[in-house]
Amino acid sequence: MQARSASNVKVIDVSHHQNDQGPIDWKMVKAGGVAGAFIKATEGGASKDLAFPANAFGAAAAGLETGFYHYAHPELNSAVTEAAHFANVVKDIKADFPHALDVEGQASKIGAEALTTWCVAWLQEVERLTGHSAMIYSGGSFARTYLGNALGKWSLWIAHYGATTPMANSIWSQWVAFQYTSSGEVDGIKGNVDINAMEKAFFDKYAGIPGIPQPTAEDTIKVVVNDKLLSYGRMLDSHVFLPLRDLGKALGANVEWSALEAKPYVDGKAVAAFQLIDGRTYVGIRSVAELLGGQVSWDGMTQKVYLYK
Repeated sequence: MQARSASNVKVIDVSHHQNDQGPIDWKMVKAGGVAGAFIKATEGGASKDLAFPANAFGAAAAGLETGFYHYAHPELNSAVTEAAHFANVVKDIKADFPHALDVEGQASKIGAEALTTWCVAWLQEVERLTGHSAMIYSGGSFARTYLGNALGKWSLWIAHYGATTPMANSIWSQWVAFQYTSSGEVDGIKGNVDINAMEKAFFDKYAGIPGIPQPTAEDTIKVVVNDKLLSYGRMLDSHVFLPLRDLGKALGANVEWSALEAKPYVDGKAVAAFQLIDGRTYVGIRSVAELLGGQVSWDGMTQKVYLYK
């Protein structure tokens, strides 16, 4: 196992426990140097984290890369049951990082061989149901004792508090994320929070350095900001909408989602024209331009919208 290094990316993980202390200010979290967040979605066969939607939308709107995790109870349920529950809860919300299976605690009751088989089944089923990659989370000692070689094909997110290098095991020679404390302090969150080091190559792979924008079946309208092709948007009610996060990155603007008001903000100003589509916040480009003092023009021949600021 490698040690933490200065090149690692700072990522947190949260659940309703953090929200119980007060609403998370995701804008402050981002400004404090946090680049990503793993967010608890589900537990066992039927439990959904009450703060999941607010955390998922809020973190993404603030510009953090996100991933979702499931706390497993193999001692109570089948892998297929828990995989189906997780997939159903996250199906309409976009994740950047692989879906994470959190296996620890009472999961040890079924023994190492059965637990390894259970984890493989969950990971494969989630990947099948969601079309999204998966990974595994566990503590250093737990992984060494209860997880088998069949899990080696999936990336490891490991926990070992108070260590610079996590405990080694016979399956993984490297981690992609390392939870090194459960008592961290982060701007925008009241109380303690788990803090992780993530390998930059892994972060870039899934969240990455933006490449050349590509259209989708629905997003076909070219959005050109300050003479650079930024993204592709879609026409809704005769107006062009594009992903809020893309707009924020292009303009260097602070974007966030207010869970209390259920609306997006750009540079502290509420955006009136927006839509939540497949887990992403889309904003009306003309509405944002008016807020920021920019100018918008539409070229119907080429199906392009231009924004200058």
